[in-house]
Amino acid sequence: MDNQSSSPALTFPNVPDDFCPTGNWQNVFQVFIDEVLTNGTINVPGLGDVTPAQVAQINEDLADQQTQISALDTRVDALELNPTIRVRYGTYSPISAGDTTSIGITFSSPLPTAAYGISLTPIYASGTPLTTPLYTIVSQNTAGFTFRVDNNIAEITSLNWLAVHSSTP
Repeated sequence: MDNQSSSPALTFPNVPDDFCPTGNWQNVFQVFIDEVLTNGTINVPGLGDVTPAQVAQINEDLADQQTQISALDTRVDALELNPTIRVRYGTYSPISAGDTTSIGITFSSPLPTAAYGISLTPIYASGTPLTTPLYTIVSQNTAGFTFRVDNNIAEITSLNWLAVHSSTP
């Protein structure tokens, strides 16, 4: 049937006047499907212009797109599992010479919890220190931390600090 120049349509035969199947609803519907619906036609203009190879290519493209969508869903799920990283950093100077110097660092904005990592990097007055100054974290809270420098015989002049907080969303 060459009806490709007409509008899209679903065409089914009329239900016969004497259509009166017997039995339960399942039987009635099955007879209706077998006698009426299976004899219908679908008119899709231009369908005759599509080759089987083009249909196969369309199906392959759709499968590829579904694979890409699934991969993106996986990446989105993975992103949701990635932690939120908050960083605070700065430089403290000058650091006084002496046996014990306690220094408090206050963040410009607090971190969500006091569970964060701290890195301290001393900056020395000369390239190679003559003594070995010691530095350690004394305490930390959401607003900042306190560290201590011991045995600083004018070696550490300043100290770079970094606080990193990680939490999952």
